[in-house]
Amino acid sequence: MALSVKLLPHGGRKAMGLAVIAAVGLSMFTGMSPSSAADTTPMADDPGPVGSFAWKGFNWQKRFWGGAPMYNASWDANNVSNPDANGYVKLSITNPTGSAPKGAEFQSTREGFGYGTYSTTVEKDVSALQKEVVWGCLFTYDPAAEPGYTEIDLCEASAWGGGAAYGENWPVTQGHGYWFDATKPPGQGNNTVTFDVTNAPILTHRMVWEPGKITFETFAGEGYTGPLLKRTVLQGSTVPVPAKEQIHFNLWVTGGGGGNAAAVAPESVTIRDFSFVPGIPLTAPTPTVTGTATVGSTLTAAPGTWTTGTALTYQWYRNGVAIAGATNATRVLAAADQGTKLTVRVTGTKAGYATTTKESAPTATVVAGTLVAPVPTITGTLTVGSTLTANTGTWTSGTTLTYQWYRSGVAISGATAKTYTLVSADQADTMSVKVTGTNPGYTTAAKTSASTAVVA
Repeated sequence: MALSVKLLPHGGRKAMGLAVIAAVGLSMFTGMSPSSAADTTPMADDPGPVGSFAWKGFNWQKRFWGGAPMYNASWDANNVSNPDANGYVKLSITNPTGSAPKGAEFQSTREGFGYGTYSTTVEKDVSALQKEVVWGCLFTYDPAAEPGYTEIDLCEASAWGGGAAYGENWPVTQGHGYWFDATKPPGQGNNTVTFDVTNAPILTHRMVWEPGKITFETFAGEGYTGPLLKRTVLQGSTVPVPAKEQIHFNLWVTGGGGGNAAAVAPESVTIRDFSFVPGIPLTAPTPTVTGTATVGSTLTAAPGTWTTGTALTYQWYRNGVAIAGATNATRVLAAADQGTKLTVRVTGTKAGYATTTKESAPTATVVAGTLVAPVPTITGTLTVGSTLTANTGTWTSGTTLTYQWYRSGVAISGATAKTYTLVSADQADTMSVKVTGTNPGYTTAAKTSASTAVVA
């Protein structure tokens, strides 16, 4: 349908009259009365009943009936192409006689999408639209919603006939916004923001609809990496609630303003993509990781404050590859982590909300750990024939220990066990022992005991 703040005060239309015509026209197709109250519970049949064609996971119906908003109520289902080999759908305005243009529209057969993220990519330099042409880029529409109808416009564009008087020219502008009460005039029954368009040949639009808030974004190019042309956040009690809305795309001619509606030349817009991801967005901060990036240390994921009631799960990654079994909020760094960088992904789930995953920044490169390495002590009697024992203390778990005994500071060949039996060559010398610990992922450590008294 796609109404506009600019069109209504200048175009000679009355919101109430147009709303009633539109509601009646669409109710003929949907079987809903425009006077019935809207159900606030989405009645989604995904992908919706079979229509004219299937596209992007949903079924769609080409418009074949007359009615508003097209100035002469003339539409042609043939002006909506089936998806081509690239999955693109083209809408066209035709005017074979030069005096009776026909518009194009298609809508989802599914009724009830609800809260979530809506997106579409469009191939069209909208700055070159004829001044009488209206591009109803993507909008939700529920003709049965009270008190009039509910319409959310993601990316409508037009020059609205060029102005109030014939020959007057307005620039093409684009709009983000919604109608919440068709019985009220512009500025009272709607909440709309318009902005200047560019001549970008491809535009991508995104809308996040959540309770009491709608966020609109329009980007130049395909996807969300191009320049952000406009971001609009509208919130408050007038934000529509989900009901039996359908998704519409249309290309039509306005009879308002100073244009010549009957003489519109053929025009077309190609829709490359549409997607809908259901669910209310979660408040989902980017997690941080605390701890020292050394083998043996413990890293802790700090998820931040998510939407109340969100269940969080964790997965640790080593250089971008998931670590099997590493699904706790903490991670004790292992030998396999040495020389890599770790991240953690936190996933939040909550009934009625869109599952969301956020990933931390990578840690510093994990370096070798430092072994816990106590200084050994020696027990035993210092007489020839007695046995001395090296008491190692408690090293880091998993450490392999080796031994070397010394006689007055000189290594004794073959004396590499934990115990050593004193021989006559040891008499009148002092004894000591060196314990060396090795553990994968740790720096090798060696500790030497204090020397004993002289062997008797």
